[in-house]
Amino acid sequence: MKLNQKRLALKEENYPRRIVRECCCMNPYKMVIAVANQKGGCAKTTTAVNLAAALAKGSKKQGLPPSKVLLIDLDPQGNCATSFGVEKKKVKKTAYDLLANESGENLPLMDEYLIPPKQLTESMQEAWSMRNGGKKAPTNLSVGNLWLLPSDIHLSGAEIELSHKIGRETRLREALAPIIDKFDHIIIDTPPSLGLLSINAMCAANWVMVPVQAEYYALEGFSMLMNSIKMIQRRINRNLKIFGIAMTMVDARSKLSRHVCDQVNSKMPKKLFKTTIRRLVKVAEAPWSGAPTVLLNKPTNSGAGAGSLEYWTLAKEYHHRVLAMRREFGVSEQPRLLLERKNRM
Repeated sequence: MKLNQKRLALKEENYPRRIVRECCCMNPYKMVIAVANQKGGCAKTTTAVNLAAALAKGSKKQGLPPSKVLLIDLDPQGNCATSFGVEKKKVKKTAYDLLANESGENLPLMDEYLIPPKQLTESMQEAWSMRNGGKKAPTNLSVGNLWLLPSDIHLSGAEIELSHKIGRETRLREALAPIIDKFDHIIIDTPPSLGLLSINAMCAANWVMVPVQAEYYALEGFSMLMNSIKMIQRRINRNLKIFGIAMTMVDARSKLSRHVCDQVNSKMPKKLFKTTIRRLVKVAEAPWSGAPTVLLNKPTNSGAGAGSLEYWTLAKEYHHRVLAMRREFGVSEQPRLLLERKNRM
């Protein structure tokens, strides 16, 4: 695809020179995004799951069109599956099987590895019914257009098993290559470390989204993460860029929370999302009911739907930032759902 060279004159503070030189060799608008931070407890999984669910579901009221989304869980804890009520013991293929593949051939990801929307919806409704005394789940508790590549504890051994393998950093990127154009967004949840799993995620991605907890220790971890991303840009994936920083678990009443938000904003003001995610009980309780808060709770300004509204607002801001990025590169892309509808006609 031809790119407008004038629009490729990106500002140096936002895009390293090496990346600018290589933009013509990549798909600059393809949203393969790693949600990463080596610090634990900063709502990485919660952000990845709710962002993926909101983008897939879409909402006319929120001004967000539905998209075809793939959510990849690279955290051995496997909480992405749990967030949708999926029982891990019933999962047959996981991210471990994908990374450990030695055949060198394309894997049947869509048919055998990914959990499809229908199965995710059934799992959510069964979990909700079980948590609510056998009542029938609401019909709107559903998600279309979202596929999930789950993980489990076996993934924790992948770093050791792959440590002596050739091309260990690119396993995920190579496996996703055949299906990457089947989705509008690919969101990768990463573990709270900068080991081989996180490196695989950032090697496969062209964007990084960083959830930052509004607490003191997060500032030190944030600086370390920025240095690690620069190292990956230099040595492994020169197309990797910071897409955005989301402040999570914010307490507006706390001077410390406000201070941390101000510090992050002073360092990277153009990358910080305006939407902040507060520390809310209903957001933390949602996985217990087997569904992300954006699907479980109707978005409202207060009460149970406050967290849902904040994540819907973040998804909307994410969508607008994607559109702005595409305009900057001078390219356009039709949604996969629209293309599939045209192909069926």
